[in-house]
Amino acid sequence: MKPIITNRGGYRASGLDVIRCFAILFVIGSHFFMYSGFNETDFSSIPMFILGMLQTLTMANVPLFLMLTGYLNLNKTISKKYYRGGIRVITSYLLISIITVFFRKYFMHEDLSWLQGILKILDFSAIPYAWYIEMWIGLFLLTPFLNILWKNIDSRRNKHILLITMYLLTAFPDCFNRYGFSLVPGYWELLYPMAFFFAGAYAREYEPQIAVNKLIAICLGVCLINPTINILIFSHRPMLHLIGDGNGIFVMPMTVFFFLLFYRINIKSEWLKKAFAWISVLSLDIYLFSWIFDQVVYPGLKGIKPTMQSPLILAYYIAAVGSVFLLSLAAASIKKGTFSLFDISRHTNGKVLQH
Repeated sequence: MKPIITNRGGYRASGLDVIRCFAILFVIGSHFFMYSGFNETDFSSIPMFILGMLQTLTMANVPLFLMLTGYLNLNKTISKKYYRGGIRVITSYLLISIITVFFRKYFMHEDLSWLQGILKILDFSAIPYAWYIEMWIGLFLLTPFLNILWKNIDSRRNKHILLITMYLLTAFPDCFNRYGFSLVPGYWELLYPMAFFFAGAYAREYEPQIAVNKLIAICLGVCLINPTINILIFSHRPMLHLIGDGNGIFVMPMTVFFFLLFYRINIKSEWLKKAFAWISVLSLDIYLFSWIFDQVVYPGLKGIKPTMQSPLILAYYIAAVGSVFLLSLAAASIKKGTFSLFDISRHTNGKVLQH
């Protein structure tokens, strides 16, 4: 496999592949909570507590991709070569969107005209998860200019101030502007992709190192906050999402620490390294295909779904998430193989999730 994604030493950085694999698993794992009834079930058992921890952990899904964008693209500049790199993503989106429109029309029997299908592709709603592509296009176009900004900040201290500023602007509104209250300025909250981008750029430039046991303790501690408060204070009602979303004041730092936990690891096993690299390269297509298989797997497993309070729900979680992942991986592999037959992706192969 061509070593496109490398660290400073010139070899493929397996830690980055591992992070990308976690990110795509977290995306699929987070969708479990949309389709399983978890958010509507009384929070009152140990299995629910464990699922509550997993729900917090999987919120790091897209933020991890965004940190990888900043880490991998720190040295990208304004050039034709850079802008050509976006063709692979747009091509994948268009193709998988067309497949999804067919799926919605003929498998789900939605009343969609072809004109409506085309309009859904253009407004990024053909695939309900494709908001990510709409966001990515803007970040892709801004990346060379964000790099100019970052590289012209004259000291590490001032870069710390930028990161703190981005954290205040994007994470605090998620926590403090709720339930009809607006306690902090919230206008710039949607800049959170830039906050994670700059966090990734910082990791690339300064390569921070924190003891593994501390990183694990921090991530575990954040995952415990929401289910612990709910089980102690708000049990016997659906879980309240007290810590917010992936750009919240708790999950944002957890994402950074999770990234630091894995980004420098070097896998010795060649076959395992290749497996992570393969999934990594296909991660965007896996993401885009996963909506189709969510619509297939969860209705298909409905007849054997245990109650949320049953310990078997954890096995069901693994089965459902694993099935969607494997089916999406298979579809992405077929698509990649088909592209290769026609030599469509020869010049862009391997560059997909450098965003």
